[in-house]
Amino acid sequence: MERYSLSLILLFCMGLMEPQLAAKISLVDTDLDVQIAEISSGSILKQLLWGGLFLFFLTKHCLNTRLLAEGKRFSAAMVLFLLICLVFFISALWAAYPGISIKRTIFQLIFVFTVMSSTLYCYQHGLIGENIKYAAYSAFFLIAVSVLLGTAFHPNGDMVGYAKGKNALGMNMLCLTLMLVLLYKSMNIKVRNISYLIALALMVLLLSHSKTSMFILLLFVVLSQLSFFTQRWIVTSLFVTCVSLFIVYPSYVHYFGSMDNMLTIVSDETLTGRGFIWNTLYYDLHHFNKFGLGYGYGSYFGVPVLPYFFDNRFSFIRFISSTHNGYLDMLLHVGTTLSLCIMYIFLKVAKFIKDKYIFAALILPVVHNFTESSVVKDDSMVWFFTIFIISYSCIKGDYDAKNRLAR
Repeated sequence: MERYSLSLILLFCMGLMEPQLAAKISLVDTDLDVQIAEISSGSILKQLLWGGLFLFFLTKHCLNTRLLAEGKRFSAAMVLFLLICLVFFISALWAAYPGISIKRTIFQLIFVFTVMSSTLYCYQHGLIGENIKYAAYSAFFLIAVSVLLGTAFHPNGDMVGYAKGKNALGMNMLCLTLMLVLLYKSMNIKVRNISYLIALALMVLLLSHSKTSMFILLLFVVLSQLSFFTQRWIVTSLFVTCVSLFIVYPSYVHYFGSMDNMLTIVSDETLTGRGFIWNTLYYDLHHFNKFGLGYGYGSYFGVPVLPYFFDNRFSFIRFISSTHNGYLDMLLHVGTTLSLCIMYIFLKVAKFIKDKYIFAALILPVVHNFTESSVVKDDSMVWFFTIFIISYSCIKGDYDAKNRLAR
């Protein structure tokens, strides 16, 4: 478990444990499918995997307290991430569905703790590269199976493979590509045939036609050629801009503007209809005066009752199960002040990254969170990737500091 837990987590986050090898469906049907799944109690496989890994690593840490005590950066990052979970626990006090808020917060606590712990122990055993390699082989195997079954492509020509949609497959391949590149560029970990694995991941990414993923990859390539100072300035500025645009400005309009101003924040046609979803959510927050504390973590979508302004049987919007914007999602969960506190925590943990290639990879969660709710969101591959690269940076920093002291 210590040596190969990271592979198990990757298999789950990439959807490889429950592959979708049947004929693929539309985006609206996928959203409805996700909504039904969220209302249900979750799969037995998910409960056994995460519950078992959590108890295993909790026991290991209790038996080996020195490992955490020596990892100053790692322990600090874990405390900061778990502080986000504490904020979500507190939000259950005013949530309309406190049971759902607590349940989803407990999963986030387990997820953060388990991903960070598995990264720590895999690093100790020197097997991070092996774990990522096995996950890559598994992904390519299932993609090959879907091709043989004739279900690899959507009718419009996009490759979907074992995933439910092209964007899911594209994001999996993007995360896999970046992890393989970081193994080679930053971690100095030798993996056999790594160049072929990267080439395969890029080929599948291109065949998926996921424009967002390809755009993020291009941004990573450009950023990785810049100095660390320039990278930090660009990524931080972009993050602050997104927070200002989707959290600060709408909150200002709510408290000092009018309902008409609220509907002019973005156009309804923005990003293939996402603007209409965002405007509906901002209107909802304004109408019910929820900008202060939000609805409570996980207590808006995926609850027994459809949100008031989404309950329209003549519109596609009744099937939507996500904000499709992680910054707005945070505002919806815990309101303006607590959202800004959580965003500040992300700025703090980002400072633990000292390698230019790993810091450039932060462009993934910053930009992807603009179009999808992907950070602090269930077992999202983007959320896993964010925790993983920060955990690795902290562990590497602690290890280097320990070696310097030993000399």
